[in-house]
Amino acid sequence: MLVVTESMSERFVWLLPEELRQLAEQGESGLVQEVLAVFKSDTAERVTKLRTALSNEDRATVRDQAHAIKGSAGQVGASGVAAICQSLESRATTGEKGELEKLTGELEISFAEVVRAMKA
Repeated sequence: MLVVTESMSERFVWLLPEELRQLAEQGESGLVQEVLAVFKSDTAERVTKLRTALSNEDRATVRDQAHAIKGSAGQVGASGVAAICQSLESRATTGEKGELEKLTGELEISFAEVVRAMKA
């Protein structure tokens, strides 16, 4: 039986997917680092756009940005970020603004944790 403690769950904020790990092992670590750098910069921009769209009550843009982040997060092994974006995407058109603000805050925290984990 595996007992997950808080410190253990913090270690697994981000896990490099098998495909990217294999690329790195085959001498393509520069490419892997480039993929991760693009994810970090693109996601930072998209989170800002999502936050602005939420402030402007532009729910279609909230949904679209959440969808885009969800896809790229899944590709780089940021499953927590992807899960939050799934919730944002599905609630963007009908959810209460307070709920969307809470999820956006969770997204910002989760993304920051992933960025820290990627630097380690």
